[in-house]
Amino acid sequence: MSRAERRAYKRMTKNQDPYALPAAAGAARARQEKQRARRAVAQRNAEPGRLMGRRGLTWLIGGALFGFLLGLSLTWSRGGGTALLIGGAVALGWILVALVFAWWRRRERLMAIAAAGRQAARR
Repeated sequence: MSRAERRAYKRMTKNQDPYALPAAAGAARARQEKQRARRAVAQRNAEPGRLMGRRGLTWLIGGALFGFLLGLSLTWSRGGGTALLIGGAVALGWILVALVFAWWRRRERLMAIAAAGRQAARR
C-alpha cells in the first residue's frame, strides 16, 4: 500500500469505531433477517401453556428409569421384592419432583407473559 493510499484510507476511516463489527452486506444481511424472522415465528408458536415438551419428557422418563435401576441395584442384596419396591419408589419420587419442577417453570413462564402484557398495556 503506498503512502497516498494509506492516507486516503485513514481519511476514509477516520470517524469509525475500530472495534465495531463490519456491517453485513448482501447475502449476510438477508441471512440475518431470515434467522430473525424464524426466531420470531418460533417464539410466537411456543406454547407457554404446555406442561412439558419433548426434552422434558425425555428427562422425566430417563430419570425415572435411572432412579428405578439405581434403587434396584443398591437394594438387590435385601431381596428381589424389596428391591423392586424401593426402585419403584425412587422412580416415583423422581417423577413427582420432575412434574413439580415442570409445573413451577410453566407457572413462572405464564406469569412473565402476563407481566409483559400488563407492561405493554400501560404504554
